[in-house]
Amino acid sequence: MFHSTDIIIYLWLVPAFSLLFLPLAIAAIGFPFIMTRHVFLSRKTIYKEKRKHPRFSSYKDTFAKITVGETICSALVSDVSQMGICLKHLPDMFSYKINKLPVVISKYGIDYNLMVKTKWVTHTESGKQIGAEIDTASPEWNQFLLQS
Repeated sequence: MFHSTDIIIYLWLVPAFSLLFLPLAIAAIGFPFIMTRHVFLSRKTIYKEKRKHPRFSSYKDTFAKITVGETICSALVSDVSQMGICLKHLPDMFSYKINKLPVVISKYGIDYNLMVKTKWVTHTESGKQIGAEIDTASPEWNQFLLQS
């Protein structure tokens, strides 16, 4: 049989267990799952690019004319930002050795003159693709970015 002191102790244990020990037990069980998820998801985000300026995907009708010595070629503008540009479908003559390139982008009937520094070059099925940092830009360049 229960004595009156036993009933009082049990009445104190039920709230103490449900408010203190049960949340601690749930947290202790959930902690390894949270840490495992954090470790596996952080691997995916380690290599994520950290950009200072937003990137805008350009439309299919945005082309650039690039002058290399006496040669003028055209490229498709794929990504632009305030400080960088990515150009696709370039001939094989482009390499890291070409430091600065004059680029003219024509869109909406306006020519935007840029001087870019080549940062990377990759080979694709449709030609070379370069990523470049914009060294100097025409004053209308910010207007172009707002329209993209």
